Amino acid sequence: MRLRDRFDRSKRKPSSLPQRIGFALFWLLVLAYGFMIPLGANWNAESHLYLTFAIVDHHSVNIDPYHQRLGDESFYGGHYYTDKAPGLSFLAVPLYAGLRAVNPHTKGQGYGVHSHMRYSIPRSTVYLRYIITYLLIVLPSAIFGVLLWLFLRRFTQSDGWALAIAVVYSLGTIAFVYSTQFFSHQVTAILLFGSFLVMFSRVRMQAPNMTVLGFAALAGLLAGYAVITEYPAAVIAALLAAYCYVVAPGRARALVAFILGLVPAAALNVTYNLLAFGKPFSTGYSYVHSEAYQSQVHAGTLGLANPASYGIRAPSWNSLWQITFGPYRGIFLISPVLLLFFVGVVFLWRRRDLRAEFWLCSLVVILYFLMDASRGVEQNGWSGGWSIASRHLTPMLPFMLLPIALALRIRAFRLAFVALGSASIAMTFMAVAGGDQFSFSDHNPLVNEMLPNFFNGNLIANWGAAFGLRGLASLVPLAVLAAALLSRLLWLLHVKGRRFTLHEPALLVGVPPRGYPEEAG
Repeated sequence: MRLRDRFDRSKRKPSSLPQRIGFALFWLLVLAYGFMIPLGANWNAESHLYLTFAIVDHHSVNIDPYHQRLGDESFYGGHYYTDKAPGLSFLAVPLYAGLRAVNPHTKGQGYGVHSHMRYSIPRSTVYLRYIITYLLIVLPSAIFGVLLWLFLRRFTQSDGWALAIAVVYSLGTIAFVYSTQFFSHQVTAILLFGSFLVMFSRVRMQAPNMTVLGFAALAGLLAGYAVITEYPAAVIAALLAAYCYVVAPGRARALVAFILGLVPAAALNVTYNLLAFGKPFSTGYSYVHSEAYQSQVHAGTLGLANPASYGIRAPSWNSLWQITFGPYRGIFLISPVLLLFFVGVVFLWRRRDLRAEFWLCSLVVILYFLMDASRGVEQNGWSGGWSIASRHLTPMLPFMLLPIALALRIRAFRLAFVALGSASIAMTFMAVAGGDQFSFSDHNPLVNEMLPNFFNGNLIANWGAAFGLRGLASLVPLAVLAAALLSRLLWLLHVKGRRFTLHEPALLVGVPPRGYPEEAG
């Protein structure tokens, strides 16, 4: 279609039904993620942002002009740095540079210090943080929800159930929480599962050629950037490399292509480490400078350090309990629908043609739980600090969806999914609306914080409040618009005489290669 025809409505091709469903889902998620407006200071978000500000405004990787009262920082060689992996900050650089070019007077600033105990975040930084979060977190997360639907519909053999899984994941897990904040965890989840989607749809069972190897390299690029965005993602990246080797017909060549895809992100991170800390493998975590954290890391010549010096230890029963079912950070309390993963893996195992996916999904979940439980007990440990559930678990969540999708063919499982999914959405929404973070020191935040804040109307700032509504009434615009979008989705799913097939050309991912078996023999 020529460019001028795109603006001529009479010459446009009518959108397909899947496209209309996808757009409705996209706007539902954008509405939910963008409705909340965090106004308070957040060390994690600002630590990422300050590196972006420093690169654009000062052409430097140190955050000296911004560090006052920042708890998440490192100190080395007389300068202050973010203590975070730099990937998210790098992604924000072109966005912030563009905003500065459009409005030179809008500039990022550090905290305003009023006394020894009081400080505030400047209004200009709040605006910039929201805009950058909207463009870099909210929109990609909403697009990711649509891609999940397109991927999962081939396994559920039902567009409605695939849509339900995508909605429950997007609004009923901590993916919702970290799609509203400038944290690195949801971006990491998108990059990692995006790497898997590329390999599943473009590398798995494909005859080896340069195009397939190019897609393997793209998968490696996504996985590599996930690692420099959230360093523990290296565990999933390694599993994805193994997956690439197992499912690609040209195993060795595909694995080499995947590894070559890792190189650009690795080179970028090494360059940053050299500029900041003078050692290729030193990170901000080696030089944490904060009263809130204990730092006893002793980096070697190249910056490598013993994992034990970062507080990593054998998982304890207490840490495993607290990040799963415990009242402090139990992910299955706030998202009970995720328990269905452990039933779904049985159905995934029965699919011989998906045996590689069984091992990938199972190992991702098991190893990520164990890895998180092996962290220390301080604020940057397994608790996630000020966190709803343990935020460190966010990157593994998309890998829990495929087993759930396969089990939805069983009626009893569908009933359980509806009940637990509804409860998960309600719990997660109350947590997000009621403050979007749980206190580090409160050991029963669901009872002491989430429920009282929500039902007493002590809500985080939102667009409803911006128009003068207060308390629970501020959520009315969200409820009305969400109801309209949900009604459209339900109407589209039940359009009379408009059933579409699983292999319709509008599908973007998840179409099986020719001759790919649907079921195990």
